[in-house]
Amino acid sequence: MEFPLRLPSHWLRPDKPKGKSPGSKSGFSHSVMSYTKMDVPTVELFETAVTFEADHAHPLGAHESLTRTFGNKAGVAFVFRADTSTPGRYWVYSAEPWNEPPVEAVSALAPKRLVLQLVPGLPYRFTLDACVGRERVTNGEKEVVPFKTVQEVEEWLRVAGPKLGFKPDFFNVSIKELQFPYGGRHIKLPYASAEGVLQVTDADLLTKPLLRGIGSYRRVGLGLLQLSN
Repeated sequence: MEFPLRLPSHWLRPDKPKGKSPGSKSGFSHSVMSYTKMDVPTVELFETAVTFEADHAHPLGAHESLTRTFGNKAGVAFVFRADTSTPGRYWVYSAEPWNEPPVEAVSALAPKRLVLQLVPGLPYRFTLDACVGRERVTNGEKEVVPFKTVQEVEEWLRVAGPKLGFKPDFFNVSIKELQFPYGGRHIKLPYASAEGVLQVTDADLLTKPLLRGIGSYRRVGLGLLQLSN
């Protein structure tokens, strides 16, 4: 990114050296600096939207199809979330574009390249739907007990934000529940929905959450952190 650098006019005026005879050289060499370049950390993402047929319209079905498409699971190769305006449609973000859309897709947009500039100290609007909570180990396996109150999530954001490369300035949190049928069962999963304004504190730390998501249960379309200026 290039910015014009405006210098005082008297710096650029070709004044004749004082106290010198005509033709003598000044001891000062004039120079003009017109631009300076500032390196801004960036993250490259590819955005697309996919609408699945009925058998893959639920989050786990969509994840299964997208895993085959990207060669790995959500939180590693891609992150995604449901489009609340269109049933069976999902927004997908990845570090690499797919070679071809999922075979189960009814429709799919070509991956669009996005470049996010992460300037420390500048404000960004953010949205995050994530399952966060207290972690525990049961029978050797990690489990997450989701937070169920707004106050718990607010405190988690304030503490976890700097560890993820951002500082939340102001935000709103609500507790929602993801429901969908799967394998003869009806799945219910509480999660937190947050939106507001944050500041980037560490661009390197923030890169991973943007590419891989935040929190647990990313395979059902949670964890996607979206930023906009």
